[in-house]
Amino acid sequence: MKKALIFLHKWLGIVLALFFLMWFVSGVVLYFVPFPSLTPIERLQALPPLQLPSGCCLTADEAARRAGLRFSEARLGMAGAEPVWRLRAHERQGAAPFHWRTIDARSGALQPPLSDAQAAAVAEAFSGGRAQHVERLERDQWTVPQGLDPYRPLVKVALAGEDGLELYVSPGAAEVLRDTRRAERFWNWLGAVPHWIYPTVLRQFPAAWHHVVVWLSLPAALLALSGVVLGLWQLFLNRSRWIPYRKFWLRWHHIAGLVAGIFTLTWICSGLLSMNPFGVFSTPGATADERARWAGAPAEARLDPAEALAQANRRGLAARELELLQVAGQPWYRLQTAEDQVLVRADVRDPSMPAQAIPALPEATIQASLAALRPEAGAPAVRRIDSYDDLYYAREAADPNTRHTRPLPVWRADWADGVAVFADPASARILLRSDASGRWQRVLYHGLHSLDFAPLLARPWLRHALVLGFSLLGIGLCVTSCVIAWRALVPSRRRQASAAAAAGALRPQQRSESAPAARPHCARKAR
Repeated sequence: MKKALIFLHKWLGIVLALFFLMWFVSGVVLYFVPFPSLTPIERLQALPPLQLPSGCCLTADEAARRAGLRFSEARLGMAGAEPVWRLRAHERQGAAPFHWRTIDARSGALQPPLSDAQAAAVAEAFSGGRAQHVERLERDQWTVPQGLDPYRPLVKVALAGEDGLELYVSPGAAEVLRDTRRAERFWNWLGAVPHWIYPTVLRQFPAAWHHVVVWLSLPAALLALSGVVLGLWQLFLNRSRWIPYRKFWLRWHHIAGLVAGIFTLTWICSGLLSMNPFGVFSTPGATADERARWAGAPAEARLDPAEALAQANRRGLAARELELLQVAGQPWYRLQTAEDQVLVRADVRDPSMPAQAIPALPEATIQASLAALRPEAGAPAVRRIDSYDDLYYAREAADPNTRHTRPLPVWRADWADGVAVFADPASARILLRSDASGRWQRVLYHGLHSLDFAPLLARPWLRHALVLGFSLLGIGLCVTSCVIAWRALVPSRRRQASAAAAAGALRPQQRSESAPAARPHCARKAR
């Protein structure tokens, strides 16, 4: 049993030692330099303020009808000096997936995709810089995530400046989607790309990439597990001495494994679970039926967007974008800047009672919507939470973007079967859905891989120190593994070199040893 385990650990280590070293080193880089993205605050700050004269604009439904589209999402913004609706839509008779399209908000005319020159102008207006190079592409290293598929193809615009800023513009949506800078790209080649095994040539095929990562992580987890078992076996069951190895690298590999083996195993296993192998975890989003119940019966927005903007202006909000939402059969306009937002009811009610801008949905509306979300599971316990809890939390609570990605307060609904749903009254959206498997995922993946447990999140300096310290210990373990693997792969060459050196050293010695025996013979002959 022990010999088989040693054999397994040895040869898995020879194959995977460099992968482990790569994962640890790149993980440290990735922890401090995340994968490039355009944050909500960056996007909203760069947008021009909405300018909507009274009666200027069609509603989203009117614009979609004139353009012959149907849509699932709608946002109103500026394209230069003109207001446009950006719809995630497709033609009614078509079977193509949803893509973002742009419609003139005044006439309802469908806008053609931007040319390269127009995309460069959008990038220049967004950044305030000067375009130097323009390239149209389907995807590259920084735009491989599938979330960008509805925006493709893309136009990459390189801008003048020492930071090497590059912006990615969607010709269909006529907006900037992503930004990268030279330093960010450099560190990601050392961080996210190797850590996630993320080269474009592989990542552009999501299923193949998923299988490569899973089937590479499985033997890696077996290697880490066998190392922990062998290390403890030698430590507690060896009668002669705790550390039985006398050779330098083997000895220190055993010591480093005893120190770093456990969290190496947890990091490898939790990294495997990040891929949700074999569907062990449910998806964190609401189901299609739940989303439909949340939205309620379809209702058309009839309020003039200019009137909604006027209501926001009265509250001192110079909105950059208007978004159409629906909850409980009620359409709402959400107007926002990088710092604030308001909601305006978008269906026409009593003309004598003008629409009013409010910061969030009424409590009665959101409570009723949550209660009707899962009728088959019974009535939930619904409560408002003003701080993060065991399931809903933010890793960087002090980051201003957290207000957009993990806002507070939110409403939490808990059902008897263990399902919990979190809804944001400000954006009228379901933010998170978790069931029993989601709770395990919270601990086994998010907790063990990122150390984002509540006590550590409350003490960021301690979390940073632990992640960096454990990573350095893991790197030390991997260095010893690589040296041992190299020495295991070249023993015959070394033996041959040693034998040749020994033979070369032996010949002069043999000649010198044979000389005294010859002297008496020669002396006798001379006499």
